[in-house]
This record gives sequence, structure tokens and C-alpha cells, in this order.
Amino acid sequence: MSLSVSISLFFAVAVAYILIIDIFTILFRMSGMTEEKAKFQVISLLTNSGYTTKESELVVSKLLRRKLARTVMLFGYIFSVTIITVFVNVVMNLPRAVQADLWTLTVILAIIFVVFMVVKRVPKVKTKFNNIIEKMGQRFMFRGNVNVISVIEQYAKGVIAGIHVQKVPSVIDGKTLGEFDMIGKYGIHLIIIKRKEEVLDYITKDTKIEADDQLVLFGRLQKIMDLFFVTQDGRASLEAVKKEEEKELE
Repeated sequence: MSLSVSISLFFAVAVAYILIIDIFTILFRMSGMTEEKAKFQVISLLTNSGYTTKESELVVSKLLRRKLARTVMLFGYIFSVTIITVFVNVVMNLPRAVQADLWTLTVILAIIFVVFMVVKRVPKVKTKFNNIIEKMGQRFMFRGNVNVISVIEQYAKGVIAGIHVQKVPSVIDGKTLGEFDMIGKYGIHLIIIKRKEEVLDYITKDTKIEADDQLVLFGRLQKIMDLFFVTQDGRASLEAVKKEEEKELE
């Protein structure tokens, strides 16, 4: 392997590494973690650095997180082998690196890497990327659940969660907040409704939740999932996931 190829592979691995961190941070966050904890878990698993028993319990407590963790660890092993291989080849080829285009290639790749890092932080690009990963996660991880549920922050036993309502659950479809007592039945407080790129000025007892609404809620994560975890026909689909977890633990 030439030095030029080694350097190119290094930058490719660096980009892939960052993308893997971003992707699995989103997926772990969708399992009920805050973004900060999710990113910590992913980086720890990728680098095989380990963490405290308390932190590890966050992963082993749920089947879905254990599956994600196994996948992240596999990527970690692959990256480790690749990085070591690249390092060895760079060291072996460095004395023979007299090609005129070597530094030109290195500079070009460095510029591409910097541009990638800048572009991924652009709000619109980040939002689009997150939406794509969340939709893929909903499809492959949650057995047909169509509503994207993401934990924003955790407070004691409650969470602030964001939900993109693709399908209104049948139990609240067509009902006003006054007719369906979300607080009394589920202990869920509706904080914000964003509809057609505008935040509703007032949320009253006559307000209805509609398809494509973006909600911000506060309550217990399990209760939020119990209410909004639905299939395309509006029926609850969380039970299938619970049964799979119980079967795995047997």
C-alpha cells in the first residue's frame, strides 16, 4: 500500500468514524437517552474504553440498546484494525515518499475533510441528516412505528421528548385536548405544537393534535411511548417490542 493510498484511507476512516458516531448517537437517543449520554455511550463503545457499571446498565437494561451496542463495537474493531494497518503502511512507505503529488493529495484530502466537518454543522444539513436517520431507525428498530420519538432532556423520572406525529394515535384522533385528558390518563404535559413550520401561539382545551405536527412533551418516557408508539393504521405497536424483549430475557 503506497503512502498516498494510506493517507487517503486515513481521511476516509476519519469521515466514516464521525458519521458512525452521529448515526448511532441518534439511534441511542431514540431508545430513550439524552444526546449527551447517547454520544458518550457510542464513543466509549467505539474506542473500547469502557465505563462505569452505572453507565453500562443504561445499555444492558434494554434489548434494543444491547443490539445497537454490539453493532457499534463491531465497527470499533474494524476501525481499530484499519487504523493500525494505515499507520504501519505510512511508517513503512514514508522513506520512499518522493512523489511530487504526495503533498498536493494530502492538502486536497485535508481540505475535503475540513469542508465535511463544517457542512455537517450547518443547521439545515444537520436537521436533514437527523430526519433521514430517525426515519430509518423507526422503520428497522421499532417494528413499523411511524412516529419519531426523541428524548431531548431528562429530569428525575421524567423526560422532555420531541415527537414528529406521522400518524395520530387512534385513541386521540379527532379529539380535542379537553376531550382526551392526556395529563390525567398518561401524566403527559403538552408544551409546544409546531404546525406547518409555525409554533402555535396558544394550546387550549379545544386544540387537536394533527398529522405532521411536531410536539414537545414532558412526562415519563414509557407513558409517552405507550400513547404515541403506533403503526400506520393508528394501532399500538409497542407491545410487539415488549414481547421481543421478554423473549430475549427468558
